[in-house]
Amino acid sequence: MTFGMIVFAVAVVLALGGAAAYVWWRQHQAGGVDVTASHLDSLQAQISQLQRELSRTLSRLEKLEQRASAPARPTPSAEPVAGNGSYNQAIQLVRMGLSAVEVAERCGISRSEAELIVSLYRNNSPS
Repeated sequence: MTFGMIVFAVAVVLALGGAAAYVWWRQHQAGGVDVTASHLDSLQAQISQLQRELSRTLSRLEKLEQRASAPARPTPSAEPVAGNGSYNQAIQLVRMGLSAVEVAERCGISRSEAELIVSLYRNNSPS
C-alpha cells in the first residue's frame, strides 16, 4: 500500500466517523429535552425503589440486632434424656472401645456428652 492510499483510507474513515457523529448529535438534539426528562424520570424511579429497599433492609437489620441482644430463652432440648436408648447404646459402644467422636456420631449425642460417657464407662466393667 502506498502512502497516498493510506492517507486516503484514513481520510475516508475520519469522514465516515464524523458523519456518524454528526447524525447521532442531530438526533439527540432534536429530542434532547424529552430524552433527558424521561431519563431523569427513570433514574428517579430507580432511586425511589432503592430507598424503599434500603428502608426494608434497615428494618430487618434492626430486628435481627434486637434478637441478638435479647437474653437467650431456654429452648426445649432435642437431645435424648437420661436412660434413653441413645445413652445406653453410647455406653455399649464405649465399652467396645470406640472414641468419643465415633460415639457422638453414631448415637446422635453431643461430643461433650460422649466424652463424659467415655470418662465414666471406659475402664469400668459392667456391673
